[in-house]
Amino acid sequence: MRRHITTLLLYFVCLMAAAQQPQGQRPEHPRMTPEEYRAKQQEFITRHAELTPEESDAFFPLYFELQGKKHEANRRVWKEARRVPPHERTEEECDKMTDAMADVKIECATLEKEYLAKFKQILPAKKLMRVQMAEERYQRELLRSMQQGRKNDGKNPETPRQER
Repeated sequence: MRRHITTLLLYFVCLMAAAQQPQGQRPEHPRMTPEEYRAKQQEFITRHAELTPEESDAFFPLYFELQGKKHEANRRVWKEARRVPPHERTEEECDKMTDAMADVKIECATLEKEYLAKFKQILPAKKLMRVQMAEERYQRELLRSMQQGRKNDGKNPETPRQER
């Protein structure tokens, strides 16, 4: 009898706890706006690649132009991919989508090569290499901070860490 009462009591406590959280919603995590993301990315890359203010002012408009074109190309193919629910796709549609995704990767690589020539007119090769390394590091650290935020009970830490 005590077991039944304890089980029922535990059940009601769990029910009440679940009622505190709106159904189907995760705890809110502050999200960065695209502008905030770009500003933090620019600051991070500028610092780690040791760009001067003049280099930064000349480089980042082109850099963000490239990022925008790559984003648009990817958005286009993923929009098409979401047009048909995954469980309803035919083999033929999947074949077309995998080809389209490969084509977008090629398009992005071509864009990068095209913009690299423009970047070389602004920055020396050594700094371009630092920019590429800083860009990769920013992505890794941003991902790491997001993962740590989930582990810390939803507390969202700052974006990428400072120098080690």
